[in-house]
Amino acid sequence: MTTKLVFLGGGNMAEAIFAGLVNNSQFAIEVIQRNPEKAARLQNDYPSIKVNPTLDYKLNQDDILLLAIKPQQAKEACLAIKNKIHDCLVVSVMAGLSIASISSWIDNPRIIRTMPNTPSSVAQGITAIFAPSIISAQEQQLINLIFSTIGIVYTAQTEGEIDKIVPLSSSAIGFVYYFMEGFISAAVNEFGFSQQQADVLIRQVVSGSSALLSANPDISISEQRARVTSKKGATEQGVLTFEREKLHEITKQAMQNCYLRILEMAKEFN
Repeated sequence: MTTKLVFLGGGNMAEAIFAGLVNNSQFAIEVIQRNPEKAARLQNDYPSIKVNPTLDYKLNQDDILLLAIKPQQAKEACLAIKNKIHDCLVVSVMAGLSIASISSWIDNPRIIRTMPNTPSSVAQGITAIFAPSIISAQEQQLINLIFSTIGIVYTAQTEGEIDKIVPLSSSAIGFVYYFMEGFISAAVNEFGFSQQQADVLIRQVVSGSSALLSANPDISISEQRARVTSKKGATEQGVLTFEREKLHEITKQAMQNCYLRILEMAKEFN
């Protein structure tokens, strides 16, 4: 049986998802993209999918609609097609918008919330998924299958977990990059490396560190860190500096502030 999969919005995240599904005969994919230039590009890059400016027909209960638009545009967009989507399964990939809010706009309780992160665009992502009890086990499995094409899936037990995971799965990417910027700056300003040299080196450090963890899944991150931190060695002096400056406390505060802003935005959007 072929499942119709309609994307409302054809931006980067939507494309990351359907790009991994275009060769899967289980899905018939359609993208609703109003921008003519973007629509033409998508149709050219993915000739096997349909790209249309509007949704002009009613979806049935076996169809899936993925809401992949900006949260601030969601209400208007949903109300415009309300009569066409109140029977289908709806999957939101929008940050901050609650199931209750979306359901009130479209008169449809069959809504799954997801939160993919940006590395999903290179199939190395994390997608948190929350499905309320009205969603069948078969439907949950199908959605998990879709998002497993862009990385790993984390099953949230409550809708609140979707917001709580953002500091860890999404914002932490920015935090890691910020930390990398600090290493590059020190390498350039304190040790005389060129910007390009420092950039290449720190990219490889992070890539290699991640690969080492992946190659040894049974070894904890703490143990891996201990293995490269010899007693009375150079690395230990750096780690002790981080401990004196309470880096973990700073990290915790950054994550808490991130979460508080997520809750603020949720109020704004809902």
